[in-house]
Amino acid sequence: MAGRPMKIWFKRISALLCLSLVWAPSAAVTDPNDARVMVKLQQTWGSVLTTWTGNDPCGDKWVGTLCDANTNQVIYMTLINLGLEGEIPPEIGSLPALSNLDLSFNDKLKGSIPSELGNLQNLKLLSLQQCSLTGFIPASLGQLVNLTYLALNGNKLTGPIPSALGALSKLKWFDVAYNRLSGSLPVSSNNAAKLGLDTWPVIQHYHLNNNEFSGSIPPELGGATECLHLLLEYNQFTGTIPDTLGNMKSLQILSLHYNQLSGPIPQSLNKIVSNGTAYLGLHQMRVNNNMLTGVVPVLDALDSLEFVDFSNNTFDPQPFPSWLNASANTIQTILVEFSNLIGPLPSDILSYPSLQGLYAKNNQLNGTLNIPSTLGRRLRVVSLENNKLDQLTFATNANLPNISLNGNPTCSGTGLVTAGPLLCGTVVPPATLWNSPLVASSTCPVCDDPLLTSNPYTCRCSKPLIVSLEIRAFTAPTINDTDLWEKMRNQTYSSKNITTFFKIDQIWVRDASINNEKKVLVRIYFFPLIGETIDEVTETIIKVAFTQQLVSYTSPFKPEMVKSIINSGAISSHGSHGFPKAAIIGIAVGAGGLLVLIAFLVFVAVKLKRRAEEERKKNPFADWEKAQDGDAPKLKGARWFTFDDIKMMTNNFNEDNVLGEGGYGKVYKAIEAGTGATFAVKRAQEGSKQGALEFKNEIELLSRVHHNNLVGLVGFCYQKGEQMLVYEYMPNGTLTQNLRGKQ
Repeated sequence: MAGRPMKIWFKRISALLCLSLVWAPSAAVTDPNDARVMVKLQQTWGSVLTTWTGNDPCGDKWVGTLCDANTNQVIYMTLINLGLEGEIPPEIGSLPALSNLDLSFNDKLKGSIPSELGNLQNLKLLSLQQCSLTGFIPASLGQLVNLTYLALNGNKLTGPIPSALGALSKLKWFDVAYNRLSGSLPVSSNNAAKLGLDTWPVIQHYHLNNNEFSGSIPPELGGATECLHLLLEYNQFTGTIPDTLGNMKSLQILSLHYNQLSGPIPQSLNKIVSNGTAYLGLHQMRVNNNMLTGVVPVLDALDSLEFVDFSNNTFDPQPFPSWLNASANTIQTILVEFSNLIGPLPSDILSYPSLQGLYAKNNQLNGTLNIPSTLGRRLRVVSLENNKLDQLTFATNANLPNISLNGNPTCSGTGLVTAGPLLCGTVVPPATLWNSPLVASSTCPVCDDPLLTSNPYTCRCSKPLIVSLEIRAFTAPTINDTDLWEKMRNQTYSSKNITTFFKIDQIWVRDASINNEKKVLVRIYFFPLIGETIDEVTETIIKVAFTQQLVSYTSPFKPEMVKSIINSGAISSHGSHGFPKAAIIGIAVGAGGLLVLIAFLVFVAVKLKRRAEEERKKNPFADWEKAQDGDAPKLKGARWFTFDDIKMMTNNFNEDNVLGEGGYGKVYKAIEAGTGATFAVKRAQEGSKQGALEFKNEIELLSRVHHNNLVGLVGFCYQKGEQMLVYEYMPNGTLTQNLRGKQ
């Protein structure tokens, strides 16, 4: 077990891949202004914040609150999923040093977003996800000029997006999805201040889906050349898709489905290419369920597409988009249902190596369906119902996937004697629910979880922390694929935060389902082992990793959004390894310099640990040094005095204060400032000093000795090489003086 504490230290330091750790010393006194504000929050939310005790947030290390070690001002507040109730007090805007504020997943947090938040000029991250906030987005948030991350998704906000937010020139992440926001999108051309969503020069994420926005998609958005995700689905946008979107050279996901858009798909999208660079280029194009017209243009420069959906529009008659073969090595799902397609299918379409699903029902496709022996090995579903296919050819050695030809002339002919029941039978709907199979190698999940009582294998795990994700743009055609979710588990585990605290068999993707919007809901379980706990730091790291999008996922799981975080009882209310409560003060989203940082921090950690071990050996009083109020452990009423305390009480050990001297050393009269109490301080001289352990044992013994004829031990000092005992002061002189007569 000797190596375990060191292993834990290395785990903690590894977490610094994405965390900067600084904490105020325990003796810190919070800045008076910040203390006043924090006490107000304590009064507002105190019914659930039971760990907020005392009146000194920095010194008492209030959970989720971190302070600058130099100024003792509150700089980080991360209170995710703590059951906060009530409103956000306007006083929170009076924390001038606050740089991170995350109150996400407190679904009883209601009321409006206080406009006073605009006073937090140092704020870099504001996350209020999945609460029950109402009212308008305050225009004052436009004053947060250092903000890089703004997440207000999953609330009940109404009204328009204020154009004043356009002043957030450093903003990279903007998520207001799943609200009730309305009106047109503000851009610089439609307001006097010349501010809007297009005046964010480094924006990477526009997440505006599932609201009630109307009007046209502003062409000015095309100037966001660093944007990765443009999610505008499930709104009421009208007009055409702007040609300028083709200028968004970094765009990976374009989601415009379920609006009222008209006109053609712009040819300019053909400019969003990878140029041979990994994970660049347009990966997803979702324009289904609009009123688009014309024909789908030839976008043959797009060689990174993974998912396309052109379904349910009002296109002119057009051939199947054979130009998709440019993405044959990446395309996973093709949806072209109700797209007015005519003519034959491309002969090689079912050979695309990455293709998993082809959905082209309710068109006018005709001719022959060729099922080659070189079927894509990942192909699962081919849905061609209600077309005009009249012939079928297939290799006898072809491993047929789920192919449906119902409603085609070929199903009424005589050429399907063998394959007919398979190809022309009842269409099997895709699975809408998946559950993890239980395998003998599973060391988790927890045995007494009511969901998992059928697990026949021995479990080693306590109850889990459960993170529920919504995959907004799932690219696979089916969720009923265990290998798919094993991939998600591996990607979760390999993320830089998670490997610090868990082995891969402690992470389990249990179930997935598809909702009415064809978005996938999935739950990830994080199991501590039986006999171990997950302390506050670990829990907070997991929460922050997901709510602030630090876990890195690739297709088909990106982009994802956290829907809930459930603590099922495994999380300890305090750290079990002596790690400071709420030691997290920063989330370093960027990756630059991390290796150097890690190397430095590991070096520092090892050095600090060795120094701490040496100090413990030399100083058995290490655990007492916080007992400034007389509550030192194992002592009966004895107090801890600092060297400076006694130096002041004895007037710098002035000779006029000497009461006596012996072989042990000198005894000084000491008067405590403030109380006026008088003590006798016995200061050991160099030759009389004991070993630290012997001195400690003497203090513990003397603190227990009480007799009317003996002076009592008041306290001690063990600091700066000094050994001093503080006794009651006897004003009538020493025993020697009384025996021999006073002079």
